[in-house]
Amino acid sequence: MLPPQAALVGLLLSETAVLAQTTATPPAWQTGAITEDGTCGPNTANNWVCTPTWGACCGANSLCGRLEASCGTDCQSLYGNCNAPPWTGTHSPDGSCGGTSLYNCTNSAFGLCCSASGRCGSSAAECGTGCQPLFGTCPPSNISTDGSCGANGKISIGTAFGDCCSASGYCGSTTDHCGAGVSSDGRCGSVKGKICAGSSFGDCCSASGYCGSTTAHCEAGCQSAFGTCASGNNGYCGSTADHCSAGCQSGFGTCSGGSGTISIDGKYCCSLSGNCGSTTAYCDAGCQSGFGTCSSGSSSISTDGKCGSNGKTCIGSGYGNCCSSSGNCGSTAAHCEAGCQSGFGTCSSGSSSISTDGKCSSNGKTCIGSGYGTCCSSSGNCGSTTAHCEAGCQNGFGTCSSTRSSISTDGKCGSNSKTCVGSAFGTCCSSSGSCGSTVNHCAQGCQRSFSSTCITINIPSVDGTCGPSKGGWRCNGGDFNNQCCSAGGFCGTTPAHCGTGCQTGYGRCT
Repeated sequence: MLPPQAALVGLLLSETAVLAQTTATPPAWQTGAITEDGTCGPNTANNWVCTPTWGACCGANSLCGRLEASCGTDCQSLYGNCNAPPWTGTHSPDGSCGGTSLYNCTNSAFGLCCSASGRCGSSAAECGTGCQPLFGTCPPSNISTDGSCGANGKISIGTAFGDCCSASGYCGSTTDHCGAGVSSDGRCGSVKGKICAGSSFGDCCSASGYCGSTTAHCEAGCQSAFGTCASGNNGYCGSTADHCSAGCQSGFGTCSGGSGTISIDGKYCCSLSGNCGSTTAYCDAGCQSGFGTCSSGSSSISTDGKCGSNGKTCIGSGYGNCCSSSGNCGSTAAHCEAGCQSGFGTCSSGSSSISTDGKCSSNGKTCIGSGYGTCCSSSGNCGSTTAHCEAGCQNGFGTCSSTRSSISTDGKCGSNSKTCVGSAFGTCCSSSGSCGSTVNHCAQGCQRSFSSTCITINIPSVDGTCGPSKGGWRCNGGDFNNQCCSAGGFCGTTPAHCGTGCQTGYGRCT
């Protein structure tokens, strides 16, 4: 059994060989208008036929291919080679496709499209620019998805916006859209009133009212009022460059050696998928400069969503214009804010000032948008705890709790209107205006307005006074713990304190 690479090469050669056969009466698919986008059949603008580039078979879905879906019993024999054996490939077991394994995404659980980077999927990243029709299903790329049409190479047919393309390049179904404007269905001329210049079908309007870029469209009978028209290569025999080079019809005479390599549609960019055109889809990311002109800088645009270290930019990539710190293109906050690489894409305003390591203030970085927390602590660390957001919080480099301005940062409280609640010194504000958590801070004289843990019952004496006449302080705890409260209201351990008159409710007595 041949390896998958050899099988595919053999199939391509067999398709090409069949196409090269000459018979007295060649089949219709050998002489029809060659597809420009992989669509085929009687429902296309020019009754396009398939080639091995897209797959020789024209399936019932009017898409060229080489799989069973295209080459099976519903293959349209007038528009493709139904005798080309279908290639089934090996269904992808891990989501990879193409490359050396030649895995196919058809019927894959990972998605039916094979991306330019060789991954199966069903998003625009896999099914859009660079989608590999040899290894999966690629939807037609010329149908508008955002309502714009005409100059961008997109058509309005089959969109939710309307089937007509207005003169200003928007899809719709009103008179403004369906009157004079760029053709969105390939029809043009005096009957339809549409022009071909800027359409995805070709810039020439044929005598029969169809847009295209072949000699049948651009030469004899070409309607110059509805598109561009050319001279030369108009079906006449000759030996000049006009007869033998670009546009020369090899089926009806001898052509110069390079004629088959020149695009005859008047466009200059060769896209990643090998199609000629003049829109950004052809001239920017993936544009092949060896086969046409490309936009300035197109070679530096990422085609696989990777950026930064590989020298590629995300601008124009189709994955998103921002290059994240990890080197991936995208458009989310993770790509466009903290760590965003401005040299390889666009970044949100201020992204360069956002902390990427959790440090703030001293390095000039802010915590807002950092992912570590939005508060910058007094020690210069991003976080979201009270230690970060309250006492000492630096509001110039992040957000802070609304009470943080009233919290003591130096251990002083009370008279300076600062509270000990939330401070690093303790939660009690002593009578002398110091934050702490000892009996001397939380007992007698504790300022409740600036504290959260003042002792409220059996309050120990701080200054040695005790009893109901002295404020109700007790000789227990603190510096006077386990002493006696004398009849005069003082703590002590002498007989004068502990004997006659000792106040038993406010200390020990003998």
